[in-house]
Amino acid sequence: MFYQSNGRSSVAKRYVAIAVVLGLSSWVSVCAAADNTASEPASASQSDKTVDHESGAVTFIDTKNSIIVVTVDGGQELSLNAKDHTDVLDRVHVGDKIAISYLEPYVTGLTRDKGARLTRVSHTVKVTQSTAGADEDGFHAVRTYDGIVEVTAINKKLDLLTIVDASGAARSIKVSQPDLVSVMNSLVRHDHVHIVYESAFTVSITH
Repeated sequence: MFYQSNGRSSVAKRYVAIAVVLGLSSWVSVCAAADNTASEPASASQSDKTVDHESGAVTFIDTKNSIIVVTVDGGQELSLNAKDHTDVLDRVHVGDKIAISYLEPYVTGLTRDKGARLTRVSHTVKVTQSTAGADEDGFHAVRTYDGIVEVTAINKKLDLLTIVDASGAARSIKVSQPDLVSVMNSLVRHDHVHIVYESAFTVSITH
């Protein structure tokens, strides 16, 4: 009887040990999942949605200052800073034909600025990635806009903010970062805000 009791006790202890291990495994899995969720951004700020296309040509290259100027068919000039990707300067030439694909603009900074005077929205353009290869030759760039503007409409359903700057130019920009969505939802029409938003695009050299 004593032997059977030890056997049952041993088996019981094994079951308890297995249960503890399984419980710990489940707990570790839950914690790991929580950690992974916490480490992922709540919402990607940049959209992969292409919203416009243009074509044009390279019209000027300043190798000393790492500047590339492209002129689109409508006549607008884009001056791109290629300081961080100077290899692009070796691959493009004045007269090269280009095709541009623009992604949906997205807000990166939004602050209520009560009483501030409206300004024109200014912008800078910077090359962010070189894409030299057998199938593709060109580069990625981002245009960063900055200014004091007036809020004219807020679409909370689509997370779209419509603004107008000192020139009277109106535009609607997507707001996707959760903290900036909260700021947008706290605004009302005619509020003055300091806004920063970006528009990424791809330039393909078509020669």
